[in-house]
Amino acid sequence: MDVNNTLSGFNSMAATFAKDVDQAFWINFWISIVLGLSVLVPMFYFAWKYRESNVKDEEIENITHNTTLEIAWTLIPTLLMMVLFYYGYTSMKTLRTMPAASESIVVKVEGSKWKWKYEYPANKSGHVHKITSVYDKKIGDVKRGLYVPVGTNIILEMTAPLNDVLHAWYVPAFRMKEDVVPGRITKQWFKSDVPGEYVVECAEYCGTAHSYMYSKVVVMEQADYDAWFESNAKSPFEDANAAPVSKGQSLYEDNGCAGCHSIDTDATLVGPSLKGIGAKYDAAYLKDALKNPNKDVPAGFFPGVMPPYALPDADLDELVKYMQDAK
Repeated sequence: MDVNNTLSGFNSMAATFAKDVDQAFWINFWISIVLGLSVLVPMFYFAWKYRESNVKDEEIENITHNTTLEIAWTLIPTLLMMVLFYYGYTSMKTLRTMPAASESIVVKVEGSKWKWKYEYPANKSGHVHKITSVYDKKIGDVKRGLYVPVGTNIILEMTAPLNDVLHAWYVPAFRMKEDVVPGRITKQWFKSDVPGEYVVECAEYCGTAHSYMYSKVVVMEQADYDAWFESNAKSPFEDANAAPVSKGQSLYEDNGCAGCHSIDTDATLVGPSLKGIGAKYDAAYLKDALKNPNKDVPAGFFPGVMPPYALPDADLDELVKYMQDAK
């Protein structure tokens, strides 16, 4: 993922409605060029032709009426504006007409500072995939993303926590963007016929780490998607032979802690490094800091950035244990 390439994704059209959006854009662009030139060219021409040094006062003539010209400058722009409206409306209608939920996969999306979470329906065994996608500066990529099968309608039900800010889920390759609003559910859909990996960006300024609020959509072949979906793996690409991570590490990653705090280096990301924190504070202090992050803010940092974590006590204990073990 090239985070320095602001046009990443525009060189492909991976959603079925991307061509409609591009068509509407280019028609709008060229009609705007024509309308602009129809004003600018005559303006400069007449300014040059009737400049003071080229025209005497007695030669100036006041033209009061030209029926043909008046009809032309009224009808032509009106017709062009109707063309703009037609293509704009039809492309918007394609984008905003949701397929039936029974013919789609419905995924819940939560955007919060500064991560994306995806929650799928339960699979046959009852397991619910809950994926947190956070940009990792160390590897220059996001470890996990939204996994979908090729040629399938995907409905996204989006929201943000009440104590968060406005975000926007934006995929340049799909030509789609949808605001993610605290306390509200907004919806968008897509269908991709092109397998691949596509960048997701946050398109609304949302604070300190906005420029790193990345995710990705991975469009997979149906068989590969089915094999992953019916498993308990968080990602289709995780090494099945890799050592399992602890519950605490899983909570650390799933709650987006890794996006703001380094735990194995002294690097400052958004918040202070947590390396060696277990040697500085006891479990009670760390647990309270997770529930009340604004109570004792380290010097050089600001309150209100880290959200409080309303996790069950058992999960808090596991998370604290992981932080203490990573000394």
